[in-house]
Amino acid sequence: MKNSVFKTNEVRDRFREYYKHVLSQFPFGQQYINTTFGQTFMLTAGQESNPPIILLHGSCSNSAFWFPEIMALSNDYRVYAVDIIGEAGNSEEYRPDLNSDAFAIWMKDVLDALGLEKAIMIGNSLGGWMALKFATAYPERVSRLALLASAGLAEVRPQFISDVEQTRQVDGNVPIGADIIGEHDIPKEVIDFMNLIAESYNPIQHLPVYRDEQLKRLNMPVLFIDGENDVIIDADRSAQRLSRLVPSAEIHLLANCGHVLTNSIEYIIPFLVKASINN
Repeated sequence: MKNSVFKTNEVRDRFREYYKHVLSQFPFGQQYINTTFGQTFMLTAGQESNPPIILLHGSCSNSAFWFPEIMALSNDYRVYAVDIIGEAGNSEEYRPDLNSDAFAIWMKDVLDALGLEKAIMIGNSLGGWMALKFATAYPERVSRLALLASAGLAEVRPQFISDVEQTRQVDGNVPIGADIIGEHDIPKEVIDFMNLIAESYNPIQHLPVYRDEQLKRLNMPVLFIDGENDVIIDADRSAQRLSRLVPSAEIHLLANCGHVLTNSIEYIIPFLVKASINN
């Protein structure tokens, strides 16, 4: 029997109604496609003839959080901001086994449904883990890979896990704020939306770290960006490991920056342009 990631049908419907309202303010297309694992929702922008980019969001978020990047990228690229299945968005609400090949197959289904032979993959945090899942399984389908504060290269910091447990409420909810994610300049509206998400569903508790032999399959141009002060991801260890296993990877550790990368587009666009020239 499959279990929904949402705590109840009522909170799911309430959350999705609010999400629908948020998306109604956006100047982007909205699209559903069918996959082996159920329906997948995405925001779309840019000319279909432009090079395709897949955006994969982090945990306790969804495609709405890509708004600035979609605006910046859609002039030159066809952008698909995809709601990850088994997360708090409009896609299928059942989460596949993280230790299986399901998420890689799901992303292959997405590309096939969109008629894409390959695409640029950009993933943030959990989305970085998802991008790595696909890129290590089907490297021939990924033209370029950008990882933003990505999980999967190193274990989540033990102190962060401890802090989460200390702030967990009786009902199991963990309020999201600066004390948890180590960020102090996130707008209140964003924090409120993240807390609505956190109250509505059961997030992933642990993400496996990829093995060396998996990461060595990354034969496409790779970009890794993280903040030196990331309280969730061990940025130094992630960067060192990626540099050792994928020597061609472009790595940026940003000073005075944490897990939330508000200026990542300043590194993403030059990376994409340079990779395009080199190809």
